[in-house]
Order: sequence, then structure tokens, then C-alpha cells
Amino acid sequence: MKKLYILLAFLLFGAGLRAQQTNLTEAVDFTVTDCHGQTYNLFEILDRGQAVFIDFFFYSCGQCQVISPYITGSYTQMGCNLHDVFYIEISYIDSDAVCQQWANEYGVEFPTVGRDGGGNEVFDLYGIQACPTLVLIMPDRSIPIQGLLDLYPFSAQDVVNAMQRNGLQPHDCTGTLTVNPQTMHIYDDGETYEPGLLTISNMTGDDVTVNAFTADLFALQCLYEGQDVTEGMTVAAGQTATLEVYVDVPVKDSFEGKLYVNTSAGNFEVNIIYETTFGIDESNATLALFPNPANESVTLRGENLGVVSIYNTLGQEVDTFFSEESQMVIPTAKYQEGIYFVRTSNGMTQRLVIVHE
Repeated sequence: MKKLYILLAFLLFGAGLRAQQTNLTEAVDFTVTDCHGQTYNLFEILDRGQAVFIDFFFYSCGQCQVISPYITGSYTQMGCNLHDVFYIEISYIDSDAVCQQWANEYGVEFPTVGRDGGGNEVFDLYGIQACPTLVLIMPDRSIPIQGLLDLYPFSAQDVVNAMQRNGLQPHDCTGTLTVNPQTMHIYDDGETYEPGLLTISNMTGDDVTVNAFTADLFALQCLYEGQDVTEGMTVAAGQTATLEVYVDVPVKDSFEGKLYVNTSAGNFEVNIIYETTFGIDESNATLALFPNPANESVTLRGENLGVVSIYNTLGQEVDTFFSEESQMVIPTAKYQEGIYFVRTSNGMTQRLVIVHE
């Protein structure tokens, strides 16, 4: 009989843990405002490469109170929202005032969202039936941790271990400023202009001042949310800014240059590749390149090829050939990946892309 009671107790406990989970396996987007007035969008956080760990709770929940120190402990071990994981806790019933009281009482430094900030709507989206429910959402929108059962037995280290099983690593509570991409492509065909996109992600914990965006060999303009910030801007702590980068090139041919981003957290350089089709007749049937993009070699076919020159985007000649035939094979394995221009002695030019598999 005693064994039966133990079995029933275990089954009831397990059933309770299973109730404390979401039934979703893929994330649904939401936007919430925490008890201090800061707004957060789930997919924006995921898109900048951070996973999101959500603690669904409410103030008077006894079990929520018991595990809160373990969650805050794992928050510190995982880098205080500055690295791989972004922590947020959400209540469906508590007001902003009660959430502030909770955060002060339990030493919660990550965002706390209550009913006033849309917490009840997120509970409905994720089908949360009981608290606490702990959910981990990965940048690819998958949900590998759906509830407390995935973290049992529960401690700060159990949470960290579960993060590590999903490829997320512990860090200290200092972050970095990142500027991406390292190489930016800007395309202009005379009719369509596609600016480059530059992302500045501030995970330092402090506001970062960008003193200026500067460049060599070309005029530069940087827009953030439609405003020109070429002379400088501020990226708040924990925020990511995506800028549109425009260049004015004083020559028609494509070329490469440098964009310099000088900030209070360090200086960065971004390679700019400006591509045009000015002076290039890619539809000219008398001059063909195939395959294009090329890997090991490319075949050039046309009339009166003569001297064939290969130029990089800086306008520098990197190779030259001579052909008396109407077709030739050019070995390309030795060229670095990128964009080149093939020009024949009769003045015809074609763009060549090198991609090594």
C-alpha cells in the first residue's frame, strides 16, 4: 500500500510538471513592455542571434518564489542578457507596480512584464496553463525547452546545463560592440540603387557613441530610421541599430573601398564593394562567359577575342591572355572569391563572379 501511495504521488507530481509547459514547438512572435516602460519584440531579439529564455510566473505563486533565485543565478552565469541568451519573465495577472515589487524583492535584473505590458496575451499565445513555466526559444524559432520538466531537478546549474546542451555558452556580465557585415556589397545599375545594410549591436551594458562614419575614395551617407547619422549617433545599451549606407562614387567602374566606424567602444573597418553595370553589356550575345559564377575555370566565347584581360573591382589587371580562336578556357582556381571583369581587345566587357565550392 505504501508503494502505491508513493507511485500515485510521483504520477501526480509528474502530471503537474507536464502541465507547466507550452504545447508549442515553434515560436510565435510577440511584443511586450516591461514594468519600467521598455518595449521588447521576440523576433528582433532572435534575429540578432540571441536565444530567449522566458519565465512565466506570477507574484503569489509559491513555486515561482522558490525557483526565482535559481533563475537569477543562471542569468548571471549566462552573461546578464549580453551574450547568447536573453532572459525575460512574464506574468499574466500582476500590474506593473506589483511586477516592480517582485523584481525588487527577488533581485531580478532582467525585464519583468506584467498584465499592463501584454503578459496575459503572451500566456494565451503559448498556451500556458500553470506557473512557473520555463521556455527556451532558439534563434531559429525552435523551442527545445518547453517547461519545467525539461529542467528537472531544478537548480541554477541545471538551467545552465540545459542551455549548454542547446549550444549556448556561459559568459561573464560584460559584453561587446559588434559591427556587421565585414564586407558590404552596394549595387548600382543606373536605375536601381541597393544600399548596403550595416548592423551595430551594442551588448556592452553602456550606451555607445559613434563619433562618425567616414570613408576613403568616395562620398558617404548613413541613414538610421530615415535620419542622416553620418556625423555620429548613439546606440543604447542592449540595442541593435541597422543603417542604410549610400556611397557616391566619382568613377563609373566598380571598385572597393573602406568604411570606418569610430566609436567609444572601439574602431571598426568595413570593406565596401561597389558594383555597377555601367559600360557593361551583359546581354551581348557575341561575348559569353559560362559557367558564371565560376569555380575552377570559365569558358569565354566570342568573336575576335585577341587580348583578354581580367580586372578586379579596383580596376587592377590581375591576368591577361591571348586567343586567336573564338573560344577559350580561363583557369580561375587561383583567383580569390569575388567579382571580376573580363575585357577583350575589341572593347567588350563581361562581369565574372568567382565562387569556390
